[in-house]
Amino acid sequence: MRARPGRHLRLESASVDRGDAAALYRGWLDARERGHGLPGPLYTAPEAFVLDLEAVFRRQWFYAATVCDVREPGDFYVVNVGTDSIVIVREEDGGVQAFHNVCRHRGSRICNEVRGGVANIVCPYHQWTYGLDGRLLHAPSMGASFDPSPYRLAPVQCRVIGGLIFLCLSDEPPASIERATQDLMPYLATYRLDKLKIAAEVEIVANANWKLIMENNRECYHCDANHPELLVALHAYGFGYGLPENEGAAAPQDAEFAALIEKRRAAWAAAGLPHDLIEFPDGLWYRTTRLPLVGDASSMTMDGRPACSKLLHAFASPDTSDLSLWTHPNSWHHFMSDHAMTFRVIPLSATQSRVTTKWLVHEDAVEGVDYDVANLTRVWDATNRQDKQLAEWAQAGVASSAFVPGPLSPETEDMVVNFIDWYVKVAREGLAVDGH
Repeated sequence: MRARPGRHLRLESASVDRGDAAALYRGWLDARERGHGLPGPLYTAPEAFVLDLEAVFRRQWFYAATVCDVREPGDFYVVNVGTDSIVIVREEDGGVQAFHNVCRHRGSRICNEVRGGVANIVCPYHQWTYGLDGRLLHAPSMGASFDPSPYRLAPVQCRVIGGLIFLCLSDEPPASIERATQDLMPYLATYRLDKLKIAAEVEIVANANWKLIMENNRECYHCDANHPELLVALHAYGFGYGLPENEGAAAPQDAEFAALIEKRRAAWAAAGLPHDLIEFPDGLWYRTTRLPLVGDASSMTMDGRPACSKLLHAFASPDTSDLSLWTHPNSWHHFMSDHAMTFRVIPLSATQSRVTTKWLVHEDAVEGVDYDVANLTRVWDATNRQDKQLAEWAQAGVASSAFVPGPLSPETEDMVVNFIDWYVKVAREGLAVDGH
């Protein structure tokens, strides 16, 4: 194998030639047998972690935040992915933009808190000052002839879909964002995320590869044995099991659930609530559908009753459905009549990931009056802790010399297969763009 001089990857323990690392990575991708999990090194190797960042997270759209994170002009929110730091900013005109969190002077990080509010963006090192639109407004002691115009903050591709903020670090982002906007806006518009606020936020660091966390989320095969709190209100059958519209997948395992969907659709249609399944169209990165909750449950709480008495704007009374949205590579979301939840996964290393969960309620809801945070968060706090343990057990197992990827269930792990297929495809494409 011919090395490319001067091109090395910074790994956790050593500097490895990029060509060598890319050859290993491609070999692991190619070794995957469809319908099975991934080879162990794709979950454990430092080379795989670095190339996942380069081939996937720096080339594809990923979920970053909500408009609730930057509600007012001057609000900022920082997202870190690998060595890249991105600052999302609410502009004076109400627009949302994103920039690399790097001063154009000597490269200092500018925003060093996760969130805050500013009139201008000021680098703490030498006080270079940028407008909310990224323009360099003031650079002390640079001389009368200094022209600030070439030194705007470096932009990051940013798109808001129904209040969800997606970023792409590539200068040539995939055009799929246009299709995603068209498909998802009718579903998300109902929930008016611009009129919600963050009632609670929890971060969990799991000692597991990001793909294991996403695979775990893409099925409910494990739910009966592990998630008693979640199954108070949520049917397992919408998560990796076949749905009636999805003729290519296995049929639903519960005839009563299929009949329930059909019954509820008439009510959803009458209420103007979009409900048709959008199933990763043309191999793209998103899936959404409206699903009935269990019995007369109207919220993911321990008793199925609303966690917030101040319902979201479109609802005059509690609704017994959950709009579920999954996006590759790193998120899932639930929207109900009383609150919404967003989940984001960010890789930290080959064997560690950060999971951020946010609970959103009506902007006028009052804590202690309209909702109790402990009640609001109890179900998914428990579920996240349980999933953390499952992912960490899986991480320990895939690191074993005895690990061989097993077959995935055609009845219950359809979305796991879809996620892995998508990951392998875009990872290969990312390598090809880089010339490997």
